Formats: sequence, structure tokens, C-alpha cells
Amino acid sequence: MKAFITGGAGFVGASVADFLLSQGHSVTIYDIREASSEPSAKAPKAPIEPLPAMQFIRGDVNDLPALKAAMAHHDAVFHFAANSDIALGAYDTSIDLQMSTIATHNVLEAMRKSDICSITYFSGSGVYGDAHGSEMREDAGPLLPVSLYGAGKLAAEGLISAYSHLFGMDALIFRPANIVGGKQTHGVIFDFVRKLRTNPYQLEVLGDGKQTKSYIHISDVIEAIHLAHNHHGSAWAAQALGEAASVSEHPGVTVYNLASADEVSVDWIAQTVISHMKLSDVEINYTGGASGWPGDVPVIRLSTEKLRSVGWRPQLSSKEAITMAVQEILSDKTEF
Repeated sequence: MKAFITGGAGFVGASVADFLLSQGHSVTIYDIREASSEPSAKAPKAPIEPLPAMQFIRGDVNDLPALKAAMAHHDAVFHFAANSDIALGAYDTSIDLQMSTIATHNVLEAMRKSDICSITYFSGSGVYGDAHGSEMREDAGPLLPVSLYGAGKLAAEGLISAYSHLFGMDALIFRPANIVGGKQTHGVIFDFVRKLRTNPYQLEVLGDGKQTKSYIHISDVIEAIHLAHNHHGSAWAAQALGEAASVSEHPGVTVYNLASADEVSVDWIAQTVISHMKLSDVEINYTGGASGWPGDVPVIRLSTEKLRSVGWRPQLSSKEAITMAVQEILSDKTEF
């Protein structure tokens, strides 16, 4: 298979690229960032470098002609390009429109013109809005996001659904919890480690520290993508398993929540990072409020019954995923 990965220089995209390459597939990464670059405040370091079976194209998903030219002659699209700074939407109200909604339209339009019918999209739990701690299923509704990040993701899901039904595309949409791992370039663990490396005596925690969410390790994410594709008849997944691809039971659009079976608080994460960095007497300063930033949802719970029904089980709990990610990040001596 020839896979086209938007946002493939980022954390999740790079991990999916690594997996596909390990299974003997060829990969084209399409990203506005360089494949290997020095880290900066505005452009986090890309965690991979080009390999023989991988092509890197530096390009913008909002440049439709360039995107279409790059996408031609591929078999499947994995769409990860998006704004990764959820809080930024409250200050730059166009970023999620441009980087989620319009970008996804361009990806779908390039697919349509290139006769590519398979797309895997990473949405987010933000599409559910603030459910006040209720466990959310994929068929929940109405969906009322409280952030422009969530609104952009929901709009992108709507476009994928329409294109799938109008033009015969097959789509798998994942709504993940917080994904963690050693190569992540943003998120609460990354943020805490960066802050404590700068000042090991004080740690600023956004909100009141009681925000409680699920965290899932990137290894469990890759396995979920793999099993979901196999269940829906993707030839590349069946090949990797050494089995014949089954006939897709759910043609069109299928949505899966993706999370571990438990949740942990931001306070617990802070203490875990402090402990693994072997620090003591760290003064924790809270910015206050139930939410860490405008549009943050303090408590998120996702039902994963649907994904479990196709055979997926997370190997790590939220606490185990956090602990492993902290160890992986600290073992990387690269300065943030």
C-alpha cells in the first residue's frame, strides 16, 4: 500500500508512519514542517527523519493544487494535520477553521480528484463539548462543542461523512483521549517537564489541578488503528496479521472513541513528573478555576465499548501510560 499521511511529521502521524513502514508499506509524509529540524517555540521538532521507503514533501494542506499533486497515485490517506494548541482558538478564532475544517475539505477534494477512497481521520473528544462527567458514546447527541478546536473537528467529521456518502469513500474516524508517549511535542506531560527543566523549584499548573481525563499511550493507539482497519476489511492490516481481509461490516463512515479504561487528575500527573525528575520541595502554583483555559473540559469520560467489540483492549491504564511517557520523555536528552 502507498499511504499518504498529512501531518506526518507530528507525534501521532510519525508513529503511524513508523508502523506502516515496519509492515512493508511505502509512506509519503506531507507536512508544513521540515522532516528534521531544530525545535522552536512555534514549530516543535519533528520526531522522525526520512527513511528509504518514505518520501517527505513539505507542503501546506491549505494549498489544494500542491496537495492534489502530491497525493496522486496513493491508495489511502491518514489525515492528522490540524491545530494542536486547543487553547489558541480563543485568541486566534480562525486557526481551527483553517487547520481543521478547510484543511479537511482540501484533503477530501484532493482524494476525490485522485480517486482515493480510504481515509483515516483523528478527530477529538472536544466534539462532545462539556458532558459534565457523563461517559460519552459515539452515538451521543446533540454534539455541542465548547471550544473552536472541538467545533473545527466536528465540522471536519461532517465533511468526511458527506464526501463518503456522495463519492463512495470509506472513512474511519477516531475520537481519542489525550495521547502520550516519548516523542510527543505538546501536552501536559511535555509542558510540565519543560517548565521544571527551566525552573526545578516551581511548577505552574493551569486550573485547579483537579481536571480528570483519560490518557492513552501511543502504542495502544497504533494497535487500535491496526485492528479497526482489519475489522473493516483494509488489505494492509490483514496482510500485517497474515490473514485474509474480512468484508467491511460498516461501509461508509465509522466512528470510534479511543481511550484507556480510567482517568487521572492533572495533580497526579504533576506529582508523577516531579517524582521521576527526582525533585523535591517543588512549589506548585495553580492559575485557578475548574478549567485550565477557555474551552477546556475539566472532566472527560469516553466509552470504548464499540472499539472493544472489534477486539481492541488497551494494554496500559492511564497511570501506566503517563508513567511510561514520562520515562520516555526524560530519557530523551534533547532540549525542549
